Amino acid sequence: MTHGGTNLDIERWIETTAGPVHLRELGPPTGAPLLFVHGALVDSHLWDGVAERAAALGYRCLLPTLPLGSHTRPMNPGADLDPPALADLAAEMVGQLGLRAVTVVGNDTGGGLSQILAARHPELVRTLVLTACDAYEQFPPRSLRAFFALGRAPGVLALGGQLMRLRTARRFAIPRPLSHRGVGDEVVAGWTRPLRDRALRRDTVKFFAGIEASHTLTAARQLRHYTGGALLVWGSDDRAFALDLGRRLAADIPGARLEILDDCGAFVPLDAPDRVAELIDEWLTE
Repeated sequence: MTHGGTNLDIERWIETTAGPVHLRELGPPTGAPLLFVHGALVDSHLWDGVAERAAALGYRCLLPTLPLGSHTRPMNPGADLDPPALADLAAEMVGQLGLRAVTVVGNDTGGGLSQILAARHPELVRTLVLTACDAYEQFPPRSLRAFFALGRAPGVLALGGQLMRLRTARRFAIPRPLSHRGVGDEVVAGWTRPLRDRALRRDTVKFFAGIEASHTLTAARQLRHYTGGALLVWGSDDRAFALDLGRRLAADIPGARLEILDDCGAFVPLDAPDRVAELIDEWLTE
């Protein structure tokens, strides 16, 4: 994809009915829009490598930080933050940006949210790109269920936030099963700092409490009738999200294609950012 004009590199806050959401934009304002959806306890910087490459290819990259634990401003006290409500929040953002349809790119928990978004608002989702993510009965994934159960207790999250003040603890925050390449200490510090804020922990606990497989199972049934297709990108060494999940989604979503990348864990955007961007470009232009 080619483009002309000046590239965006801006940050702003979008005021939604649930509360403020931070949004970064990269790439030309006239480019085909890509909405990147991150997972729990990380923010939009998970997608930096992919978005920078996609912006260079001519796409308008929308990078919101959703209230999944690493956001920096609390949502409204009465806001519903379960997965369907967050999918609706994303749809509201797309509407506020004046966009008719976007390509939704999700990873980890964000991939589960992306499926729910496409199922609830198919008219807004041109196509799906899912990289190693929750699906079906795996929401949360079996390997992380104990972690999410503990995370529903504010005291546990508060303790985790205090531990993450230590550089030594942050070194173990993103283990090899999640990412072979890893991420810088400054980014991990940013992801975990919000856990020390009571109002932000309140949002996180609310989100964690709403995660249940019924949401992704319902989305999967509806996606059997989705006409936008899906590009699925899984790591060959992903021990958090079994490759069978990707194969199952590829069989259930009409027009889906599965790509398997070597030497990648669950955080495919960290381990193979250039290749993910190139696959997105191929998928959208073929």
